[in-house]
Amino acid sequence: MERMRQTVLVLVALFFVAGGVGQVMAQIEMLDERTAVVNARGVAEGMKKKKDREAVAFERAMDNAVIMVVNEMLRESAERQKFEDVQESFLRERDQVIQTFTYRSKNNYDKPHYKTVITLEVRINRDRLRQMLIDWNIIEAADEVREELDHFSIMPYIDSANSDAEALKYKDLFYTRVRVFFEDQNIPTIGLDEATALEADEQFVAMTKSSSGEEGVEDVVLQISRATPADIFVKITPRIETGSYGGATTKKVILSIGAYSSMTGEFIGSNQGFSEPLAMSSDGASVGAAIDQAMNAAMPRVMDVITSFWRDYAENGRPIKLIFTDFGFDEVRNIRSALQDLTNDQKRLTAAGNVTEYMVWYDGDVESLMYDLYDALQAFNIPLAENPAMVANSIRFYGTSDSQ
Repeated sequence: MERMRQTVLVLVALFFVAGGVGQVMAQIEMLDERTAVVNARGVAEGMKKKKDREAVAFERAMDNAVIMVVNEMLRESAERQKFEDVQESFLRERDQVIQTFTYRSKNNYDKPHYKTVITLEVRINRDRLRQMLIDWNIIEAADEVREELDHFSIMPYIDSANSDAEALKYKDLFYTRVRVFFEDQNIPTIGLDEATALEADEQFVAMTKSSSGEEGVEDVVLQISRATPADIFVKITPRIETGSYGGATTKKVILSIGAYSSMTGEFIGSNQGFSEPLAMSSDGASVGAAIDQAMNAAMPRVMDVITSFWRDYAENGRPIKLIFTDFGFDEVRNIRSALQDLTNDQKRLTAAGNVTEYMVWYDGDVESLMYDLYDALQAFNIPLAENPAMVANSIRFYGTSDSQ
């Protein structure tokens, strides 16, 4: 009965958030990727003593705050069932994740029956909460999920060139919520710092401005992929529609999401997600909640095609891109022979001017392949102008200028 009552309270809270109706009774705001602030309500009825009711209502509000964040983090029905099975015991350890709390309101009623309603603002450490869910075997650790998904990594990137001006006002919030989404899926994201630095590069900016629609997107993807070790590049183009409901300002988020292979710029799949128009205590809270809704609508299909693509892509080992610069024809022929001996499969990508690119599939790590190839080139007496370099998803070898 207690579990049912808590579930009802969460559903009521979500109704008010989704509908944007009147006073919002419960909500979640993100301070950063690690900290959530929750407005949660607890209700106690039937007890004549006000102090007893207040004590029960307080406990229920604290429990509901944790339950709300947990429900946001669980994505599969199996995970939700696991949490329901241990919920009562799990909540006994809630103090591990609660950082601070303050009272928002406290209301006592004697008529028509004894009732107390308490609303708390609770600050919760999401990182610690996620670790608790892992420790309780409710969700899997990131490394276990990465093993299931063949160890691919994702770099989300907000497409500033094609996003609307309203959405760009919340660019940092979009990045935070998008990265939180992937972390809740136990998929680490990488490359944000590199992508941010790349945005300031004049050549990249000029390339982005010159693209229209999907035209030129492959070049942009390749530019970004050269600055990050991510395997999958996810381009997110947000729009925000502002409206009103019952005198309150509403925010609706529309996300267009495209996935690409960072190795080659190959398009994998896309989808769109829409949120309901949300009215909350602040525009930032409305946008944050709307981003979550839109991501939850759009990403399942995108993740399905990414997973399917990567499992096929990595069937023969880890895909690694090799770039050979300033090597002659005979040397490239020997390089191909070395690749056939060392790797499971090879595919020549491009040969333009003094640059030849290969995609290879290898069972070991990238560093091992780099040293093995270095030794192989030495065995073929192929001179190197400098030591090979690992850059993002590629290994780069440089021949001497007289090789040509």
